Amino acid sequence: MKKLLGIVVLGLFLSFNANADDIKDFQIEGISLGDSALDYFEKKELKKLTRTNKSKVYDKYCSNESQKISQKFTTYEKGICFYTKRNDKSYIIESIAGFEDFPNNIAACYNEQDNVDKEIRKLFPNTKREVYDEYKNPIDRSGQSTERDIVYVFNDGSEAGTACLKWGKKWLKKNPKSSTHLQVFLDTKEYAKWLKDGMK
Repeated sequence: MKKLLGIVVLGLFLSFNANADDIKDFQIEGISLGDSALDYFEKKELKKLTRTNKSKVYDKYCSNESQKISQKFTTYEKGICFYTKRNDKSYIIESIAGFEDFPNNIAACYNEQDNVDKEIRKLFPNTKREVYDEYKNPIDRSGQSTERDIVYVFNDGSEAGTACLKWGKKWLKKNPKSSTHLQVFLDTKEYAKWLKDGMK
């Protein structure tokens, strides 16, 4: 049975029922890695999803709280994003993340990240755990934005985890819709490597 990686409103923790060692056994808003987005959306719906991405490798699809399509999702009120390989006509999902906002409150984001991580550690007690504390987010070239990641690396190279992002003043001036937020994510081995290689 697949398990749900879900943030519970107000509680903001992950809920699991049993141990498992295959990342494809887990879901975010009912969606797993390796699924086709066409199992959840019509092609015309996918075209409505926000696609703010300059990558030559992956296509990005996002649904947020202001989009009508977000009614499909009930756990992550801020929305979800998922990636497929560029021009993949099967729309196979290589990465998916759910988001929850913590406006101007990075301490609250870290606190909830720690709560979520406690639940993940119970689920993956034998999985390699990596913590990246408050490093400069490479997307913001001003160096003012920071990110804190807690990542679980599976034997097949796929990854699951959480991240808290705090945007700097210069970034927010250019991107006023950005906000401090927590994300819970699932990545394939290939997608995780692409991120670490600088999204080239």
